[in-house]
Amino acid sequence: MSSVSATVKNGEIVTSASQDSLSKANESNSGMDKDAFLQLLVAQMKYQDPLEPTSNTEYISQYAQFSQVEALNNMSTTMELSRYSSYVGKEVVIESTDSSGKSTQTRGFVDYVTFEEGKAYFSIEGNLYKAEDMVTVISNEYSNAEDIAEQFAKTIKDLPGVDSINVNDHGNTINNLYNLYNSIGYYEKGFLDDDDVAAMNKYVAKLNELLVQLANEAALEQERKQAEAEAQNAEAQNAAKETTPVSNESEQENDANAQPDDTSIAENAAAQGVVTPEED
Repeated sequence: MSSVSATVKNGEIVTSASQDSLSKANESNSGMDKDAFLQLLVAQMKYQDPLEPTSNTEYISQYAQFSQVEALNNMSTTMELSRYSSYVGKEVVIESTDSSGKSTQTRGFVDYVTFEEGKAYFSIEGNLYKAEDMVTVISNEYSNAEDIAEQFAKTIKDLPGVDSINVNDHGNTINNLYNLYNSIGYYEKGFLDDDDVAAMNKYVAKLNELLVQLANEAALEQERKQAEAEAQNAEAQNAAKETTPVSNESEQENDANAQPDDTSIAENAAAQGVVTPEED
Protein backbone atom coordinates (compact mmCIF):
# COMPACT_ATOMS: atom_id res chain seq x y z
CA MET A 1 0.00 0.00 0.00
CA SER A 2 1.40 3.36 -1.00
CA SER A 3 2.53 5.76 1.70
CA VAL A 4 0.52 8.89 2.39
CA SER A 5 2.14 12.20 3.22
CA ALA A 6 0.73 14.57 5.82
CA THR A 7 0.16 18.32 5.55
CA VAL A 8 1.18 20.70 8.35
CA LYS A 9 -1.02 23.77 8.84
CA ASN A 10 -0.71 26.25 11.71
CA GLY A 11 1.68 23.90 13.48
CA GLU A 12 -0.75 20.96 13.38
CA ILE A 13 -0.87 17.92 11.14
CA VAL A 14 -3.87 18.01 8.82
CA THR A 15 -4.94 14.65 7.45
CA SER A 16 -7.26 13.84 4.57
CA ALA A 17 -10.28 11.56 4.70
CA SER A 18 -8.22 8.86 3.00
CA GLN A 19 -5.48 9.14 5.61
CA ASP A 20 -8.02 9.00 8.44
CA SER A 21 -9.51 5.85 6.97
CA LEU A 22 -6.12 4.15 6.61
CA SER A 23 -5.06 5.22 10.11
CA LYS A 24 -8.23 3.77 11.55
CA ALA A 25 -7.59 0.54 9.68
CA ASN A 26 -4.06 0.26 11.03
CA GLU A 27 -5.35 0.69 14.56
CA SER A 28 -7.87 -2.09 14.08
CA ASN A 29 -5.12 -4.39 12.77
CA SER A 30 -3.24 -4.15 16.07
CA GLY A 31 -5.31 -7.01 17.57
CA MET A 32 -4.53 -10.72 17.69
CA ASP A 33 -3.89 -12.52 14.40
CA LYS A 34 -2.30 -15.79 13.25
CA ASP A 35 1.21 -14.35 13.60
CA ALA A 36 0.53 -13.50 17.22
CA PHE A 37 -0.84 -17.01 17.70
CA LEU A 38 2.41 -18.51 16.38
CA GLN A 39 4.48 -16.27 18.61
CA LEU A 40 2.50 -17.41 21.64
CA LEU A 41 2.99 -21.04 20.61
CA VAL A 42 6.76 -20.60 20.26
CA ALA A 43 6.95 -18.78 23.60
CA GLN A 44 4.99 -21.58 25.25
CA MET A 45 7.46 -24.15 23.91
CA LYS A 46 10.44 -22.04 24.90
CA TYR A 47 9.37 -21.35 28.46
CA GLN A 48 7.66 -24.62 29.29
CA ASP A 49 8.46 -26.38 32.54
CA PRO A 50 11.23 -28.89 31.78
CA LEU A 51 9.93 -31.12 34.56
CA GLU A 52 6.46 -31.16 33.09
CA PRO A 53 6.89 -30.55 29.34
CA THR A 54 3.93 -30.12 27.07
CA SER A 55 2.87 -33.39 25.51
CA ASN A 56 2.87 -34.04 21.78
CA THR A 57 -0.88 -34.44 21.91
CA GLU A 58 -1.29 -30.88 23.16
CA TYR A 59 0.99 -29.57 20.41
CA ILE A 60 -0.97 -31.44 17.78
CA SER A 61 -4.23 -30.11 19.22
CA GLN A 62 -2.91 -26.55 19.22
CA TYR A 63 -1.60 -26.98 15.67
CA ALA A 64 -4.99 -28.23 14.55
CA GLN A 65 -6.63 -25.23 16.16
CA PHE A 66 -4.15 -22.95 14.41
CA SER A 67 -4.85 -24.61 11.05
CA GLN A 68 -8.57 -24.22 11.61
CA VAL A 69 -8.19 -20.56 12.50
CA GLU A 70 -6.08 -19.96 9.39
CA ALA A 71 -8.62 -21.73 7.17
CA LEU A 72 -11.44 -19.68 8.62
CA ASN A 73 -9.41 -16.53 8.13
CA ASN A 74 -8.74 -17.36 4.47
CA MET A 75 -12.41 -18.15 3.93
CA SER A 76 -13.41 -14.85 5.49
CA THR A 77 -10.96 -12.99 3.28
CA THR A 78 -12.32 -14.70 0.18
CA MET A 79 -15.90 -13.87 1.15
CA GLU A 80 -14.94 -10.26 1.85
CA LEU A 81 -13.22 -9.98 -1.52
CA SER A 82 -16.28 -11.36 -3.28
CA ARG A 83 -18.64 -9.08 -1.37
CA TYR A 84 -16.70 -5.86 -1.77
CA SER A 85 -15.84 -6.55 -5.40
CA SER A 86 -19.54 -6.16 -6.21
CA TYR A 87 -19.19 -2.47 -5.39
CA VAL A 88 -16.73 -1.80 -8.21
CA GLY A 89 -18.23 0.80 -10.55
CA LYS A 90 -20.85 1.86 -8.01
CA GLU A 91 -21.09 5.19 -6.24
CA VAL A 92 -20.56 5.00 -2.48
CA VAL A 93 -20.17 7.31 0.49
CA ILE A 94 -17.21 6.80 2.86
CA GLU A 95 -17.37 8.31 6.33
CA SER A 96 -14.02 8.66 8.11
CA THR A 97 -13.45 9.90 11.66
CA ASP A 98 -10.19 11.59 12.61
CA SER A 99 -8.46 11.57 15.98
CA SER A 100 -10.44 14.61 17.15
CA GLY A 101 -13.75 12.85 16.48
CA LYS A 102 -14.63 14.91 13.40
CA SER A 103 -16.39 12.96 10.68
CA THR A 104 -15.64 13.51 7.01
CA GLN A 105 -17.69 12.07 4.15
CA THR A 106 -16.25 11.24 0.74
CA ARG A 107 -18.48 10.41 -2.21
CA GLY A 108 -17.33 8.80 -5.43
CA PHE A 109 -17.24 5.76 -7.70
CA VAL A 110 -15.22 2.69 -6.67
CA ASP A 111 -12.47 2.11 -9.25
CA TYR A 112 -11.22 -1.15 -7.78
CA VAL A 113 -10.91 -3.13 -4.51
CA THR A 114 -7.58 -4.12 -2.97
CA PHE A 115 -6.67 -6.18 0.09
CA GLU A 116 -3.90 -5.26 2.52
CA GLU A 117 -3.22 -7.35 5.62
CA GLY A 118 -6.60 -9.04 5.33
CA LYS A 119 -8.53 -5.77 5.01
CA ALA A 120 -10.43 -4.52 1.97
CA TYR A 121 -9.87 -1.01 0.62
CA PHE A 122 -11.78 0.97 -1.98
CA SER A 123 -9.90 3.06 -4.52
CA ILE A 124 -11.85 6.29 -5.12
CA GLU A 125 -10.33 8.99 -7.32
CA GLY A 126 -6.84 7.65 -6.69
CA ASN A 127 -7.16 7.41 -2.89
CA LEU A 128 -7.63 4.31 -0.73
CA TYR A 129 -10.42 4.11 1.84
CA LYS A 130 -11.23 1.31 4.22
CA ALA A 131 -14.22 -0.60 2.87
CA GLU A 132 -15.68 -0.89 6.36
CA ASP A 133 -16.03 2.90 6.44
CA MET A 134 -18.63 2.74 3.68
CA VAL A 135 -21.97 4.08 4.97
CA THR A 136 -24.04 4.46 1.78
CA VAL A 137 -24.32 2.82 -1.62
CA ILE A 138 -25.94 5.03 -4.26
CA SER A 139 -27.92 3.41 -7.06
CA ASN A 140 -27.72 4.52 -10.68
CA GLU A 141 -31.34 5.70 -10.55
CA TYR A 142 -30.62 7.88 -7.54
CA SER A 143 -27.50 9.36 -9.10
CA ASN A 144 -29.31 10.00 -12.39
CA ALA A 145 -32.20 11.72 -10.59
CA GLU A 146 -29.73 13.94 -8.75
CA ASP A 147 -28.05 14.89 -12.03
CA ILE A 148 -31.41 15.80 -13.58
CA ALA A 149 -32.35 17.94 -10.59
CA GLU A 150 -28.97 19.70 -10.69
CA GLN A 151 -29.23 20.43 -14.43
CA PHE A 152 -32.85 21.56 -14.01
CA ALA A 153 -31.92 24.02 -11.26
CA LYS A 154 -28.94 25.34 -13.26
CA THR A 155 -31.10 25.99 -16.33
CA ILE A 156 -33.64 27.92 -14.26
CA LYS A 157 -30.85 29.94 -12.63
CA ASP A 158 -29.26 30.87 -15.98
CA LEU A 159 -32.52 32.27 -17.42
CA PRO A 160 -33.24 36.00 -16.99
CA GLY A 161 -36.31 37.33 -15.24
CA VAL A 162 -39.66 36.15 -16.55
CA ASP A 163 -40.49 39.58 -18.01
CA SER A 164 -37.11 39.75 -19.79
CA ILE A 165 -37.32 36.60 -21.91
CA ASN A 166 -37.92 36.58 -25.66
CA VAL A 167 -38.81 33.86 -28.11
CA ASN A 168 -35.62 33.97 -30.18
CA ASP A 169 -33.11 33.79 -27.31
CA HIS A 170 -34.96 31.73 -24.72
CA GLY A 171 -37.76 29.89 -26.51
CA ASN A 172 -35.82 26.68 -27.18
CA THR A 173 -34.37 26.56 -23.66
CA ILE A 174 -37.77 26.90 -21.99
CA ASN A 175 -39.36 24.43 -24.39
CA ASN A 176 -36.60 21.84 -23.75
CA LEU A 177 -36.93 22.34 -20.00
CA TYR A 178 -40.68 21.76 -20.21
CA ASN A 179 -40.22 18.63 -22.35
CA LEU A 180 -37.64 17.29 -19.86
CA TYR A 181 -40.06 17.76 -16.98
CA ASN A 182 -42.80 15.90 -18.82
CA SER A 183 -40.47 13.05 -19.86
CA ILE A 184 -39.21 12.06 -16.37
CA GLY A 185 -41.10 9.90 -13.88
CA TYR A 186 -42.46 10.62 -10.43
CA TYR A 187 -39.23 9.34 -8.84
CA GLU A 188 -37.04 11.87 -10.67
CA LYS A 189 -39.59 14.66 -10.13
CA GLY A 190 -39.31 14.06 -6.40
CA PHE A 191 -35.73 15.38 -6.55
CA LEU A 192 -36.75 18.69 -8.16
CA ASP A 193 -37.09 21.77 -6.00
CA ASP A 194 -40.66 23.05 -5.78
CA ASP A 195 -39.50 26.62 -6.40
CA ASP A 196 -37.75 25.54 -9.61
CA VAL A 197 -40.90 23.81 -10.86
CA ALA A 198 -42.99 26.90 -10.07
CA ALA A 199 -40.47 29.07 -11.92
CA MET A 200 -40.63 26.77 -14.95
CA ASN A 201 -44.42 27.13 -15.08
CA LYS A 202 -44.10 30.92 -15.06
CA TYR A 203 -41.58 30.83 -17.90
CA VAL A 204 -43.82 28.50 -19.92
CA ALA A 205 -46.85 30.77 -19.39
CA LYS A 206 -44.87 33.85 -20.45
CA LEU A 207 -43.50 32.05 -23.52
CA ASN A 208 -47.02 31.04 -24.58
CA GLU A 209 -48.13 34.64 -24.17
CA LEU A 210 -45.30 35.84 -26.41
CA LEU A 211 -46.09 33.18 -29.01
CA VAL A 212 -49.77 34.21 -29.11
CA GLN A 213 -48.71 37.84 -29.50
CA LEU A 214 -46.41 36.95 -32.40
CA ALA A 215 -49.18 34.92 -34.03
CA ASN A 216 -51.59 37.85 -33.80
CA GLU A 217 -49.02 40.22 -35.24
CA ALA A 218 -48.36 37.81 -38.10
CA ALA A 219 -52.10 37.57 -38.83
CA LEU A 220 -52.46 41.36 -38.88
CA GLU A 221 -49.47 41.64 -41.19
CA GLN A 222 -51.02 39.05 -43.50
CA GLU A 223 -54.30 40.97 -43.57
CA ARG A 224 -52.45 44.22 -44.33
CA LYS A 225 -50.59 42.64 -47.24
CA GLN A 226 -53.81 41.12 -48.57
CA ALA A 227 -55.58 44.51 -48.41
CA GLU A 228 -52.70 46.14 -50.26
CA ALA A 229 -52.85 43.46 -52.96
CA GLU A 230 -56.60 43.93 -53.36
CA ALA A 231 -56.17 47.70 -53.65
CA GLN A 232 -53.51 47.29 -56.31
CA ASN A 233 -55.78 44.92 -58.26
CA ALA A 234 -58.66 47.44 -58.07
CA GLU A 235 -56.44 50.24 -59.37
CA ALA A 236 -55.31 48.08 -62.25
CA GLN A 237 -58.88 47.25 -63.20
CA ASN A 238 -59.91 50.94 -63.11
CA ALA A 239 -56.98 51.88 -65.30
CA ALA A 240 -58.01 49.19 -67.80
CA LYS A 241 -61.58 50.51 -67.93
CA GLU A 242 -60.39 54.08 -68.66
CA THR A 243 -58.34 53.00 -71.70
CA THR A 244 -61.12 50.87 -73.29
CA PRO A 245 -63.27 53.75 -74.95
CA VAL A 246 -60.25 55.27 -76.69
CA SER A 247 -59.57 52.03 -78.42
CA ASN A 248 -63.24 51.83 -79.62
CA GLU A 249 -63.08 55.29 -81.24
CA SER A 250 -59.96 54.29 -83.07
CA GLU A 251 -61.68 51.19 -84.34
CA GLN A 252 -64.61 53.27 -85.60
CA GLU A 253 -62.26 55.62 -87.40
CA ASN A 254 -60.56 52.66 -88.99
CA ASP A 255 -63.96 51.28 -90.09
CA ALA A 256 -64.89 54.62 -91.62
CA ASN A 257 -61.68 54.79 -93.51
CA ALA A 258 -62.22 51.29 -94.68
CA GLN A 259 -65.63 52.10 -96.30
CA PRO A 260 -65.34 52.60 -100.11
CA ASP A 261 -65.95 56.01 -101.65
CA ASP A 262 -68.61 55.95 -104.47
CA THR A 263 -66.83 58.71 -106.43
CA SER A 264 -63.59 56.88 -106.36
CA ILE A 265 -65.27 53.72 -107.56
CA ALA A 266 -66.92 55.52 -110.53
CA GLU A 267 -63.70 57.17 -111.56
CA ASN A 268 -61.83 53.91 -111.43
CA ALA A 269 -64.53 52.16 -113.49
CA ALA A 270 -64.49 54.85 -116.19
CA ALA A 271 -60.77 54.70 -116.41
CA GLN A 272 -60.97 51.00 -116.96
CA GLY A 273 -63.75 51.34 -119.60
CA VAL A 274 -66.51 50.13 -117.42
CA VAL A 275 -69.83 51.95 -117.85
CA THR A 276 -71.70 52.61 -114.71
CA PRO A 277 -75.43 53.22 -114.65
CA GLU A 278 -76.27 56.85 -114.87
CA GLU A 279 -78.16 58.38 -112.12
CA ASP A 280 -81.71 59.19 -112.82
